[in-house]
Amino acid sequence: MTKKEELIKEINEVFKDVRLEDGMGLWEAQGHDNRLTTSECKKLRTKDEKEDWKNIPLIHLYQCSSSLSFFDAKGMHFHLPMLLLFAMGFFKKEEKELLEKGLLKGCSEPDVEFHLMEILSNNESDKKYYKERYSLLTTEQLQCIIDFFEYKINVLEVYYNSDEARELGLLPAAVTYDKEYIRLQEAIVCWTDEFQIK
Repeated sequence: MTKKEELIKEINEVFKDVRLEDGMGLWEAQGHDNRLTTSECKKLRTKDEKEDWKNIPLIHLYQCSSSLSFFDAKGMHFHLPMLLLFAMGFFKKEEKELLEKGLLKGCSEPDVEFHLMEILSNNESDKKYYKERYSLLTTEQLQCIIDFFEYKINVLEVYYNSDEARELGLLPAAVTYDKEYIRLQEAIVCWTDEFQIK
């Protein structure tokens, strides 16, 4: 089993029983981003998946990509596994089909990695806010976030060891100067310290 397959299995296992409950849903959050009224947001909530995150249509992640900025702790907890799988390229086949049908025009990709990195803020009040958004994660789920960062680091290391990188004149050791690589390393330290992951 590859590292990617192991992480996919881990995500499915540790998040399998998470429900949205009264948390902020994908479409409801999009309504807030669009500055709709409370009643309009409640109407949008009827479109939200609340029981099984695996049932969230991929196209909804694109149509509501800005919703990540409006999730409360329950909303983040429920949608996080789907977003992690998306960031790993798990839905590439479905993405290709949506692109071919022209259904992703005007849509943006949800950037969960960016939101996971927000906790690196030097502003303590910002850090407290971002930390609260992940306050419902269990120890196993927090470890899953660390494993996700390590997976992304491994992807970069593999690239820097590839023929493609060599053709561009990049040495394997150059990965340590890659800004994303450095940021991912910092994220692991920050998440480990902030959430006291052992």
